[in-house]
Amino acid sequence: MKSELKGWKAEIEIDDAKTLCFPNGMVGFPEAKKYVVLNSGRGDIVCFQSTEQTEASFLMTPWDEDRLGPTPSLSPDQKAALKYSDKHNILWLLVLNPFADKDWVLANLKAPVALNQNTGFGMQCIQANTNLELRHQWMPQPPKADDKKAA
Repeated sequence: MKSELKGWKAEIEIDDAKTLCFPNGMVGFPEAKKYVVLNSGRGDIVCFQSTEQTEASFLMTPWDEDRLGPTPSLSPDQKAALKYSDKHNILWLLVLNPFADKDWVLANLKAPVALNQNTGFGMQCIQANTNLELRHQWMPQPPKADDKKAA
C-alpha cells in the first residue's frame, strides 16, 4: 500500500499500513480523521500522521501505569465511538510535546488517546480529573547535536 501525504514534497511509502480512524478527529484537528503510524522501529514513541491534513501530526507514547496509575475508563458513548466490546484491546496513549519546554518533553495527561487495536478506531478522551496535568514532565529533552559534540 502506498500512502501519499497531501502537501508534502516527498511521497512516503507505508507497506501494509493500517489506517486508523478517529471519527471525531483530534483536538484542534476535527477534520483529520484518518491516520497512519510512523515509527523508526526503536523506542516507544510513534508518530500518528494524518493522511488528510499534513499539519496534524502527533508524537505518542503508551500510558505508563507504573508512573501514572490505572488507565482512564471509557464512558458508554466513548465505547460506542470506538466500536468497543469486552473482547477488544484498548491501548491508551499520551500525546507528547517536545517543543513547549527547553528541558522536558511534556505529556498531555488531560487528553489521552484510546485506540481499539482490533478495529483501528481511536479517539482523544478529555478527562475531567483536575489532578491530571496538561503539561506533565514526561522525559528530559534528548541532547542536541551541539551538546553531543561538546561532550
